[in-house]
Formats: sequence, C-alpha cells, structure tokens
Amino acid sequence: MTAIGMRKMAEVLSLWPLVVNVLAALSPVVMLASGGDRRALLLPLVTLLLIGWRQRHTLLTIPRDIGGAGRYITARYLLLATAVAHLYVRAELDGAVMIVLVLAVLALAQEPLLRSLSSLAVPYAANLPDRKVRNSAAFPYGWVFPVNVLGVAVLVAAAVAPSLLIPAAALLVIISLGIGLAALIDVMRRIQDRRRFQAGLPQLLEQMQPVFYVYWHAPPRSAFQVTMWLPYLERLGVPFALVVRTVPTFHQLAAATEHPVLLRRSLTDLDDLIVPTLRGVFYVNNAMRNNHMVRYSQLTHIQLLHGESDKASSATPVIRMYDLDFVAGQAAIDRFEKFGVSMPEDMFRIVGRPQVEHVEAERGPIGQLRDHAVLYAPTWAGYQAETNYSSLLAGPAIVRGLLDRGCRVVFRPHPYSSRSPELQAACEEIREMLAADAASTGREHLFGALAEEEMSVTDCFNAADAMISDVSAVVGDFLHSGKPLAMVSPRTGAAEFVEQFPMARAAYVLVVEGQALPHLEETLDSLLTADPGRDERLRWATYYLGDIPRDSYADRRVHVAQAELGLIAPGEVKDLEPTAEPTGTV
Repeated sequence: MTAIGMRKMAEVLSLWPLVVNVLAALSPVVMLASGGDRRALLLPLVTLLLIGWRQRHTLLTIPRDIGGAGRYITARYLLLATAVAHLYVRAELDGAVMIVLVLAVLALAQEPLLRSLSSLAVPYAANLPDRKVRNSAAFPYGWVFPVNVLGVAVLVAAAVAPSLLIPAAALLVIISLGIGLAALIDVMRRIQDRRRFQAGLPQLLEQMQPVFYVYWHAPPRSAFQVTMWLPYLERLGVPFALVVRTVPTFHQLAAATEHPVLLRRSLTDLDDLIVPTLRGVFYVNNAMRNNHMVRYSQLTHIQLLHGESDKASSATPVIRMYDLDFVAGQAAIDRFEKFGVSMPEDMFRIVGRPQVEHVEAERGPIGQLRDHAVLYAPTWAGYQAETNYSSLLAGPAIVRGLLDRGCRVVFRPHPYSSRSPELQAACEEIREMLAADAASTGREHLFGALAEEEMSVTDCFNAADAMISDVSAVVGDFLHSGKPLAMVSPRTGAAEFVEQFPMARAAYVLVVEGQALPHLEETLDSLLTADPGRDERLRWATYYLGDIPRDSYADRRVHVAQAELGLIAPGEVKDLEPTAEPTGTV
C-alpha cells in the first residue's frame, strides 16, 4: 500500500468513533419511539459489536496495563441511557435497578481516571544492581474494559429478563468497581515508587559510578541497533547504563539486555544523569532526540551508527554535532566528501568493524564448491522514496533463479520490511516458495523465524557461500568473509549504481527493470561460478573495513574508545590503521 493509501485508510478509520457515537445516540431515541419493542435492541447490539470489533485485540489479550479503558466511553454512556429507556417503557425501573445503573455509571467514570493516572505510572529503570524495581501492574488492569462492556450489554437487555439479568449486571458492576479500585491503589503505589526513585537517582548513580551512557531512541523492533554494540562496550571494563526516552524504547531494551536501563522522559530528567564519574555518551543512530543529550558539552559524544553502507544516512551533516565519529575504514570518511558534506577531519577515528570478528572466511573459491548456499538479505523501503533501496518486489524472481540452479537459500529480510504491505507480501511469497521447494526437493533452506529471529546476521553469513543484497550495512560486514556478493540496483543502470554507491565495485550488480531481472542469469553465473571480481572484492574489503588483522577487529575499537574516554593513554592504542584506498586500480 502506498503512503497516500495508508493516509486515506487512517482517515477512514478515524471516523469509527463518530459512527459508533451516532449509533449509540440513536439507540435510546429508537427505543423510546418503539415503545420498548425488542427489535429496537438490534441498534445497541450493533453498536456493541462494533466496539468489540474495534477493540478486539484488547478483549482477546486482556493487557496487563489499562488496555481499552476509556475507549468509546461516550458511546457506552449513551448505551446506558438506552438501558434506562428500555427499562422505563417496560416499567422495570425500580429503586434497586436505579442503584445498579448509578453504580454502572461510576464504573464507567473510573476508566478515564485510571487511564489518566496510569500515564504517570510509567517504567523508570530496569536491571539496577542491588535494587528491585516494579515497571508493570500488579495484575491485569485490562479486565476493567471487558467487564464494563459486558455489564453495559447486560443492562441494555435487562428488560427482556429482569429477574435474571439485573442481578447479573449488578455482579458485573461490582466486579468492575472492585478491579478499578484495586487498580487505582496499585497505580498510586507505582507513582510513589517512581517519584522516590527520581528523588534518589543522583545518589544511586554516584554508587553505580557510570563512566558512559548509551543513549538511544528508535522505532519498534530496533533494539538490534544497541545490542550489536554491547559485547564490545562491555570490554571497556567500566560501569555504564543505557538511557532511553520513551516507554516503548524502554521495554525494547529492558527485554534485550541485562545492563541497567534508565527511562528519562523530559529534558530536565536528563540533568540527574550527569555525575562526576561520567565521561562520555555513545550513540548508535541519528535520532532527533540525540540533540537533547549532546547539549552536555562537558562530555565526549561518540557516534557509532549501526551499520556500514553507502546510504545517504551514513553521511548526513547531523553527525557534525558529535565530538567523534567512529568509522570502520577510510571509505566512511570519503563518503562525506562524495555527498558534499564537509566534516572536521579530526573528528574521525578509524577503528574497524568489530561485529565482523565472528564472520567466517570462505570455504574456498566458489567455483570449486560442489553445492552453494546463497543468502538473500534485502533491505526495507526506508522513510522516503529516495531512500528506498529495497529489491523485495523483485525478490521472488531472484529466489526462483537461485532455486532453478539448485541452491540452498538463506532468506533474511530487514526487520522493518513488515511495515510495508507490499514488501510483507513479497516476503510471504518467498517463504512459501522456499517451503514448497524444501518439501519437494529436500533442500534445507533457512527462512522464517529460524533465519530472522533465532539466527544472527553473522550466523546467516556463515551459513552461506555467497550473498545477494541491496544498499545495506550487511554488504560491508559480508565483505569480511571474502565470499562473492551481488547488489541489486532497483532504479538505475549498473554504471550509475556503482557511481552512486562505490561499495558496489566489490559486488556484481543485478539491475531491476520494473520487477524484471533481464541480466539475472549472467549475474548468477558470475556470482556462483566464474567469480571474476574476486581480487577486486578483496581489495575493496580493505578499504571499507580496514587493513586490520582478523583477530584484532574488536580490540581496535575498544582501545580507541578507552583512549577517547581517558581510560588509557592515547599512546597505548595499537597502531592498526587501515589503508586509505584499496591497492591496485580504483
């Protein structure tokens, strides 16, 4: 679906509250006009079904926090008015019923209050040494919503069988009030716990003595940006913590690491983080909120990024706001000049790419291998059309070409691919193709949860003899293996693609025309048999990843980081500088 189509869909969906409220408002009018005819119950029934359908996820999962509390509250008040109208015209509105109705109104009224207070009972920290914290509700508050919806439904129908349904409604209302009261008490305790933590945070940090923070903000399913760096940051041998700004990012990291995670939602909240032992902050992306932390000029701010590629985002002027930019090789520095971005030369530190230390070398020249496993690792669509480098729409044809050659396929799309319905559909088609081929041929393809969740990117590299990818950070890392690779050009010819993305000089370029691949067979011949670009590829690997011994990749970055944070003297950093350009003709 296009961006315009998604916006139109969002506009349509935003009309649902209006539709539900109009139906709910008509319900008591129709009920009174019909004189209590049971057929008039159809309208409130439809309204309740719409509410249930719109909140189906909440009703099915019963979330631990507030869930659907406060949703469609106006419509539910109007449905209670329908119940009053129904009971009135059928002469069932006595004192006991009025008490139940009043309690039902109170049960609904507590929902917005619970929702409002819950917004203050947010998580605040995780994985703190010698301190227990509670970041979630003591029990599922979400039960308030389904119990209240059911209570309203029973009251609407109560006049049909008052002796049975009025007691049932009373029981539901009492249960709802009880859950709501218990939830409010628990929320107040969580708020108090958070405030106590806020007040004691400076003292806690003085005890922890953090030397640096990793500051992070990103969309869902992005924790890999941080976790890829943690093993190497741990080697610095000093205390540190992870700092996030929103509840979703907090939950991502709290679930992904055992290191301390601190949630600081406002600018003033960040002030408490600045303690005497703190020397620097590491960043792994260029999120807008990074500037909130960079303003502490007494600290050393170091950009790591989370990949090495020729994408424009790797050479953005935004990186000027950091003190240092740790890059893998000279290519990352030259990239700024290529994009016309002037940068201070003294801010770069060439440190290699530590994540490739576990990338295994090739089994041998690919033309001599009896069988081939090929990794297809397409990127996602990006945030703008000009940054859409994804080949996934042509992915089924690429995979079909590999299957026709008897290859085993490792399929690992970018985790953000699911954000686009079109790319998600292509992923599903490829998974189905691989499943069908595995069933008919017995070839052991790697795909689905195994390749995308259980295996790391490095595991996928090591399981393959060659790779097909896009303009993506995985290309730079895969170069360390020495194995052949192809890059897909989704919009331009091969010459223009190589000019725009120099890393493609280390690859065979597969051009897409529409969704057709006119040179697929020739490209696969080069990739899987002749491999005429082998020597050139190895030279460019040096340019992008540095002329650093395989067993020194991680140590190089650790030593440079230690020196920049003042943990060791600059002279103790190993002299492992990579060459500025690949040897041979460029």
